Amino acid sequence: MKLPNFLIHTFAAVGVISLIFWSCAAADSDSIDNPPQLTGGTYQVEHVDDIGNRIVVLNTETGVMKTYFPNNGVWSEYDGDYAEVTFTH
Repeated sequence: MKLPNFLIHTFAAVGVISLIFWSCAAADSDSIDNPPQLTGGTYQVEHVDDIGNRIVVLNTETGVMKTYFPNNGVWSEYDGDYAEVTFTH
């Protein structure tokens, strides 16, 4: 059985529209629980220990370095000693 051209074009259009919709939705949802994003070389990120319990993030524009740790699957800012350091050079 041969399908009419308008039906084939309709299915193709629905497929393209759904592909665009789902790819845009997936791009927005994966940045919810991540530490500060690396955009334009503003931040430098390094892990502190070998088991992945802490990372430090340096803002290269302001010189402020903050420490983060995983807290129930969400990266939270560390409040203890040396939680925030500012570099002047």
